[in-house]
This record gives sequence, structure tokens and C-alpha cells, in this order.
Amino acid sequence: MKKIKNKNQTKEMNISSSLKRELGLWTAMFVVIASMIGSGIFGNTGIIQLAVQNSYVVLLLWIVGGIVAIAGALSYAELSTLMPHAGGEYVYLKNIFGLLPSFLTGWVSFIVAFSAPAASAGLLSSEYLYNAFLNTLPDFSFTIFLSNNYGKKIFATFLIILFTLIHILEVKKGSIIQNFLTILKVTLIILFIIASLTVILQKPTFDFFSNLEVKPVNWSGMGLGLLFVMFAYSGWNGATYLAEEIKNPEKNLPIALIGGTLFVMFLYFLLNIIYYWSTPASELEGKEAIAAISATNLFGNQISTFFNFGFFIILLSTISATIMIGPRVYYAMARDHLFFQFVAHIHPAFHTPIYSFLVQAILAILYIWSGTYEQILTYMGFALTIFPLLSVFGLMYLRYKNPHIKSPYRTPFYPLFPLIFIFASIFNIIVSYIGRPVECSIAILAIIAGIPFYLFWIKIIHKDKSVREIHKSILNYPFE
Repeated sequence: MKKIKNKNQTKEMNISSSLKRELGLWTAMFVVIASMIGSGIFGNTGIIQLAVQNSYVVLLLWIVGGIVAIAGALSYAELSTLMPHAGGEYVYLKNIFGLLPSFLTGWVSFIVAFSAPAASAGLLSSEYLYNAFLNTLPDFSFTIFLSNNYGKKIFATFLIILFTLIHILEVKKGSIIQNFLTILKVTLIILFIIASLTVILQKPTFDFFSNLEVKPVNWSGMGLGLLFVMFAYSGWNGATYLAEEIKNPEKNLPIALIGGTLFVMFLYFLLNIIYYWSTPASELEGKEAIAAISATNLFGNQISTFFNFGFFIILLSTISATIMIGPRVYYAMARDHLFFQFVAHIHPAFHTPIYSFLVQAILAILYIWSGTYEQILTYMGFALTIFPLLSVFGLMYLRYKNPHIKSPYRTPFYPLFPLIFIFASIFNIIVSYIGRPVECSIAILAIIAGIPFYLFWIKIIHKDKSVREIHKSILNYPFE
């Protein structure tokens, strides 16, 4: 590792880009919130309860997951202000470790990181919409249409296409819709929390502990439980993928990452408390639409219909945010000639990477039609743990090798938070593999499958250039 040319400040290199800094602080923070609050918190607690068995340990896992997410956000805040370019981990690993790890994180982003969450949120949103119509219009043709898996998959496909078109049209218009959906999402969640606590606390015989399961902990299921918790917290780094389009990134990125993550952790804790206060743990085990179960138990069928529809709206925001973020990674790779060049094309009128959006939509639709909700989460959760781990380790490596680097933001209590994130991620990887060796092996093979594509771009596209020459030509920050 070599020192940065200017020890006092980090300067962006002049690179060709058609992306414009048009997104403000609130959009950046809303992207973090919208990316995090999605299918995980509304579909995972029942799966975690079944895996772990002990309700107190389930709640503890949600707290631990929040602490790990905050540690990651604090670390990424430094990385993102040091390297405020589109692509997130792809940019960090490229500048710190070189081409292969950066290509592989981009590869995983392409095949699973954004298309799979969009697919899972689309499928779960159709489930909540079905529950909303089932209580009020059970014989309605649309209710019957959503009553089977094919109907749900068709509707989820429609949502992917709809939001892909919305975000293709223009950055500002897409961000306005995203901000509106996120504000609506947070409002509905807060309304649900207030209404739920009001009903629960008014019960004369209320006893929180009576609904909790105190069975012996199923230690073999701990890995799966933590995996699903961390999936629910994924998205804390969402704003980093848009770093090249965020105004004043040195100030706005840390606020968006840290503020958004803390806010979501608080909401997650309250929502999980409500799930257990409203419904015995035994009734939550293995269920996906657990918020719908809680709403029905608390408010009855008629009022729960409103909240089920609200949960559907909430998941629309997640779909929108995921579709908005992903194409920036593929665009960054293609701009470096490490991916199909057509993906780097910026539409002259819309100022968005149009083909990048279309490729992502195709993959998301394939996920909808080929896999189950739980399989999508397991494959994705394991694969996505690896590269944030490498990125945070890269921050420590960069600090060690280049102690004179001056970043606009410095991780507080360094190296405490990076170490928390690193050790938690390693633990998550180990126990996940022990708990689900088949799914995790498939995830590893999916990562390894990117190596031949990497060699293809190095040997065929870049022809006679050495890896060192290619790396030097696409660095955002020169280390000399």
C-alpha cells in the first residue's frame, strides 16, 4: 500500500461521469431507512422464532443486529467520505485491495444483492395485499387472483417493472417518489406502533411475559436466526451506492448512514415487542406475514385490513429503494470496463443508467419465479456478509498503511466499532455455514463463479494490459 499524494486532504480524480450531484441529505437518509425497513422486519421474526425457539434470545438477536449495523454505518461513514463515488463496496475494495475483490463484490451485487431483495419484498407485499382484500372482499376477483402463488408472483413482477420504469425516467423524479413513499412508510409504522401500544396497554390482564417462549435455545438455529436478523438490517449502507449523486457528501453521508440506522433500530425493537405482546410466540413460529397476524389479533379483521394495506405500501418503498440503488454498482463496474459496456450508458434525456436498470429488473423477475422467500434470504444473507466485512477490514488496513490520510469524517472510538463489525460478521459467516451448509455453499459457489468472468474482462476486454496497469487506470484515488 502506498501513500496518497496529498496527505492533508483527499481529492477526487477527474473521471468521466454523467452522474450529477442532485440528491440532498433527506433523500440520502430516506434511502437508508427505506432500504432497511422492508421484508425483513415484517417477515423474519416468525422464522427466527422457529429456528431459535427462545423468545428472549430472539429479542436479543435483534438488539445485537442493530449494534452491528450501527458499527458498520460508523465505519462506512469514513469510507464513503474518503471515496464518495457510485458503487459502495466496489469502490472501496478497488482502491484498497485491487481488482479481483472489487469485481467479485460487484458480481455479487449484480446477481443477488439488489435483485433478490426486490424480489422478496415484491413477494411479501403481494401477501400483505392479499390479506387486506381477504378480510373485506373475499370474493373479489383480485382477491382470488392473489390467493395462489402464481397470482402473487405475477403481481410482484408487475411491481418490479413499475418501479424500474419510475427510476429510469429521471433521478429527481425518482427521488421525489422515493421520499414520498418513505415518509408514508415511516408514518404508517409509527401509527401502527402507537395504535398497538394503546390497545395492548389498555388490557386489564396484560402480561408481556406470558406470550414469550422460554424453551431451551436451539443453538444449531442461532446461525440462521442471526442471518435473518442481519438481512433485516441490511441497507444501512444504502446511501453509499449513491455517493456520487449526493450533494456535500462529506457532511451528508455520515448523517444519513448513522441517523438512518439508529432510527430504524429503534423502530425494529418496538415492532418486535408488539409482535410478542399481541401474539403468543407459538403462533408466530414459522410464519412470514407476522405483522398481519399481530394486526388481526389487536384490532380485528376490519381495522387490520387498513394496516395490512399499510404494510403493502411500506414494502413498496423498499422495492423502490432497492431498484434505485443497485444500477449504480453495475454502472460503476461498466465505467471501469469490468462489465458489459452497454450497462454504463446514460440516457441523454433521463440522466440514468437505463440498461443497468433493465438488467436488474430481469434478474429480480427471475428470482420471483424461481425461488422461495426463505431460500432467497439465506443465499443472499450469507453472500452479502462477506464484502462489507472486507470493506471494514480495508478501512483498518488503509489506516495502518496510510496513517496520514485525512478524511472529512473519522470513525469514533476507533478501532472499537470496526472490530465489533468484523468479529460479528465472522461469527455470522461461521454459524450460518454450520446451520445451512447447502445454501451457504451455493452462495460461495455463486461468488466463485464470478472469477471466470473477471478473467474474461481482464484478458479479452483489456487485452495486453497487465492487472497493475488496468488497476492504475481506473483508480478513483491514486496510492503512490
